[in-house]
Amino acid sequence: MRRTFLSVAIASIVVLSGLAGYVFIYQGSLNVAVKDSVGVWSHVTVTFTQVAAHQSGKAADQGWDQVTLTQRSIDLASFVNVSTLLASARLGPGKYTELRIDVVSAEGQMVNGTSVVFTVPSGEVKTTTPFEIRSGASTTLTVDIDLSRSIVANGKGWVFTPVLGQVTVA
Repeated sequence: MRRTFLSVAIASIVVLSGLAGYVFIYQGSLNVAVKDSVGVWSHVTVTFTQVAAHQSGKAADQGWDQVTLTQRSIDLASFVNVSTLLASARLGPGKYTELRIDVVSAEGQMVNGTSVVFTVPSGEVKTTTPFEIRSGASTTLTVDIDLSRSIVANGKGWVFTPVLGQVTVA
């Protein structure tokens, strides 16, 4: 009886060690950061709902891995030429072809003090910059959401449609 218990305990330890090894050694990590370039806005707070990465070779409606948001709302105008972490996840190694970021709302303040609540007609931002996740390594995608092209005034108010600037992979 004691030998059976000892055998089960040792087998459990081996299985748990293998699982931990898979999670922390085999998988790599993906960090998604956002930033902006210089503009006429002193504040533009954007609220994100999700980030997902698409695996290479998978169908368009399959192969999406969710990347956990570390922040839901970010004042992009305060991150000129620097970035802040938006989302992070541990993903299986391999090539990825697309990153999708969903925006639900945005509001801002112009340099002259005028406050604006933006209409967000289509809050999905996609980048097709390929990137690779390597076992045990960390990959960072820095996505520049270009506020100067994302914000447009029309006859009814202000519209925020996220437009990507440069995307860098490190």
